[in-house]
Amino acid sequence: MRDIVSSYEYLYGFRQWLKKRGIICDSLERIQETDYTFFSKRIKVGDMEHILRYPFLDGIQKLADQYAQKTHVLYIPGYNGEELLNIHFQEYKDVYFYAIEEPFERKDLSFFDPFPAFFCAMNHADLWPGILIFNDTQQVFSALTSQTEFKKLIDYIDQKVNLFDVYNDNKDDSYYIQLSDLHLGKNKRQKGLIQLYNSLDFIMPYLQTDQQIKVLITGDLMESPNRKNMYLANDFMNSLKKRYKANVTFILGNHDVIVHGFNMARNQKSKVIAYLLGENIKVLEKEKMILIKMDTTSEGNLARGKIGQRQLDEIDDELEAIDHLEDYTMLVMLHHHVYPLSKAQFIKTKWHEKTFINRIVETSKVLVDAPLLIEWLQKRNIHYVFHGHKHLPYFRCKDECYYIGAGSATGGLKESQSRYISYNIVKYNTMEKKMKTCIIFYDDKAKAERQRVEVYIFREEKE
Repeated sequence: MRDIVSSYEYLYGFRQWLKKRGIICDSLERIQETDYTFFSKRIKVGDMEHILRYPFLDGIQKLADQYAQKTHVLYIPGYNGEELLNIHFQEYKDVYFYAIEEPFERKDLSFFDPFPAFFCAMNHADLWPGILIFNDTQQVFSALTSQTEFKKLIDYIDQKVNLFDVYNDNKDDSYYIQLSDLHLGKNKRQKGLIQLYNSLDFIMPYLQTDQQIKVLITGDLMESPNRKNMYLANDFMNSLKKRYKANVTFILGNHDVIVHGFNMARNQKSKVIAYLLGENIKVLEKEKMILIKMDTTSEGNLARGKIGQRQLDEIDDELEAIDHLEDYTMLVMLHHHVYPLSKAQFIKTKWHEKTFINRIVETSKVLVDAPLLIEWLQKRNIHYVFHGHKHLPYFRCKDECYYIGAGSATGGLKESQSRYISYNIVKYNTMEKKMKTCIIFYDDKAKAERQRVEVYIFREEKE
């Protein structure tokens, strides 16, 4: 709807696209260029119909209903530098083919308001080129890299085989949802929390897996650790478990141990750790995954965070007690970031953020003993680090280790009139024991913009 009213040029192009496929929509054809004088991006359907003087929405809904139950096949090409398939689609009565003609840039997979079924394709961006098969209730994705595989698809269609059964192979996929910096107990975060639930409710059906969803919370779950906020935090984690049947893991952030700007008393902090944190290492036996839960608030430097050699030694002792440690993938969770962070390209950089002084300040905000941690990660052959703290989503590969930040799941990122909540969904292949894709979601709780999505592919290569 918002695209249609954005400009007459868009409407004209969309009508031409429909006509090439033999689709005529009277509701769209009747809109004139002069009507756009009265349209706005936020116009309501009722106001639009009043201007047009006909039931616009009824015609659009009728068209949508006509094609909703049909099977749609979208060919998604690979990336620049890769060989493209020369594919010619046949015409079928109940199967409609489409193709994205231009290849993608592997390092620039950014999407604005993708249609719902496309989330399935984004989850499997590591497998592109391929085909997205969907209707109004189902969607599957499969790699398609040769003419032989394309011919097999056509044979299935000719034989009237159910494509959703044939290409539904997700048994090795496991999903990790990274949330961070919710600051529960802060009044203005309540609207963001509602938006988070709405966003997760929407996206969960597109995470096609037989395995339990894992939720990793990388600190600052609370605004401050008073009793009321502890109950809010506990209720939130229980809600994730019940609502999404999720396995939830939590670590401390600086706000989880600060009361009104002061580091809380040692005995009170111990209660928070016992209440919310639990163990230092969590083993997910089915996935052969070890979650290493580091406390960067343990040595008093709450603004930057510090791990300390003693904590690393304790973790080493616990890891050595695990039989066949080499069979597991290890993932580190900590709150404070290891490297300076940068904003997504669509977020404007303020003038003072470009100065030399600011770059020095940002560098000084990273983990106090970051070099010690980096050396330990290399020694332990650990490739995945999830963090929070800065309210900026982040994805970086450095020395074959991925550093991933989730921003704020209740909204800490501002851009013009928009207020974005953000979180990450990471796909892990249990057979290969490797992370495959990371999707960063930006949802505007102010509704000035729609959803923005960035997709990153894990690759085993140096920066």
